[in-house]
Amino acid sequence: MRRFFARSFYAAEMFLRGRGFALDFFLMKIVIALLGAFLPLAFLGGCSSQDGEASYSIGAILPLRGECSEASREIVRGMEIARDEINARGGVAGVPIRLDVRDARADKGSVLETFDLMRRGGVKVFNMGFGKEVIFTKNIISKCDDVFVNYLCSYPPITLDMPNSTRVFINGAQVGDIMAAAVKRDGAADVNIVAMNIDNFFGKADADYLAFNLKVSKTKYYRDVFGEGETRFGIFAEQIGRLYADYVFYVGHGAELGAFLDSLAKAGYSKTVVANCLLESVPLAVPKGLEFYKVETFYEQGKIDTPASRSFRAAYAAKFGAQPSWRAACGYDSVMLLAKAAQKARFIPSKMRSHFENLKHDGALGKIEFDKTADSTLEMSLVKK
Repeated sequence: MRRFFARSFYAAEMFLRGRGFALDFFLMKIVIALLGAFLPLAFLGGCSSQDGEASYSIGAILPLRGECSEASREIVRGMEIARDEINARGGVAGVPIRLDVRDARADKGSVLETFDLMRRGGVKVFNMGFGKEVIFTKNIISKCDDVFVNYLCSYPPITLDMPNSTRVFINGAQVGDIMAAAVKRDGAADVNIVAMNIDNFFGKADADYLAFNLKVSKTKYYRDVFGEGETRFGIFAEQIGRLYADYVFYVGHGAELGAFLDSLAKAGYSKTVVANCLLESVPLAVPKGLEFYKVETFYEQGKIDTPASRSFRAAYAAKFGAQPSWRAACGYDSVMLLAKAAQKARFIPSKMRSHFENLKHDGALGKIEFDKTADSTLEMSLVKK
């Protein structure tokens, strides 16, 4: 109970001082005595009651079933490590945080309905990602000035017209720049390029940006799409051979990549294939004769050895008995950054964006740099396999 009132005092002080009130300690104690147990809910947006104490809720709406579900679970596990670390230090301004995780592919209700239910339940900070539903709802969510959203998606312009958002995740624009750099031009020769992207909103958007980079002089550019979980690429591979492609680009989550590479090899293709940063962790056996490159984070490459990264990996291994992926590290950094932004903004979601603008952060994932639109770039490069 004593800890509860101490947190209530802090909450009330932040709320009143943030609105221009200058109260001395004695008067503040009177305020707390009068308002009692209602203070956490009254003053901290996004707080809820948990075991009789106030807690600050951070939500996550991710696909927990089907495609990318394993990536979602890895991200959530990384978030849990951040939650445990923050709460072990006393929480955010003395208030413990809790994670409210919902399935974006729930049997009942749309993503927007899930978002609205969580919002009315007190969640003011969200992590949303992967599915097409994220893009279809962003125009509505952008008008909610009482929430702040971290988008876990690669869609290039996600934060541009979203004043209540940031992105702590891979950026399709950055990935497109890296992929395009794989093309070597020797001046006089034409370059034939084929791009294959997954047939959903994210695949199309990321491939559009890649096309912008690749369509330069003396380039013949062809493009096609494939469905989620596709395994039969024989016709695609034959067509790629007839186009005499010098480079083939794969833009997808990763589940289809192995079958795609095998089909190219069987069709006799023996030049260069370039893949984006894969959301799904799948074992790959690159067929002989193919020159294969893939975009990877420095974390995947084992290049990140900072104190934050070492501490995160150790805590993750102790809790889950495995080494964390870059996706888990991304979940960890997301919660750490959101918690810090919430505290600096005095728990007012509309003021959280400014914390991310032009921020440089050294986290578990490595160096994360945000621009003036609160959009991020990660440490990544093209790796030959």
